[in-house]
Amino acid sequence: MCEPLGTVQELEARMGRPFVDELEKRQAAAAIADASDIVRAYGSPLWGCDEHGRKARTPPAVKAVTLAMTERRMRNPENFVSEGAGEYQYRYAEQGSNGFAPSKQEIMLIEKLANKYGVRTLDVVRAVAINSRRTFPYDETVTDVIDAENSS
Repeated sequence: MCEPLGTVQELEARMGRPFVDELEKRQAAAAIADASDIVRAYGSPLWGCDEHGRKARTPPAVKAVTLAMTERRMRNPENFVSEGAGEYQYRYAEQGSNGFAPSKQEIMLIEKLANKYGVRTLDVVRAVAINSRRTFPYDETVTDVIDAENSS
């Protein structure tokens, strides 16, 4: 079972105001759950989940991204870019009008925290010669040769 990657109380603290009624609290909880699912889709599906009785480690920045996405959704549910009433005009930054969609920077951070890109290394168990070339690691005692050109 996976838990949301943030709480309603944490979202209230970030927004700087308490939610006034149960409807708004339920909407916030649903938005946090949705944002958590989106973050898991980009990152690790195990973040915030119990696996075999152990809770998977979730980096703190994952919670920050999840709550930032949720805050954008709660502040601007219709994804408006600007609004006006009479002489009053207000304009959101373009990035603030994308609702739940994580920004490119957020996606890069999530992928980095999930180790989804970068250089990987594998341990070499034993040296194997391929097509009579020197093996890696270079070992003169290797007798196993895999001849890919003449194998059937």
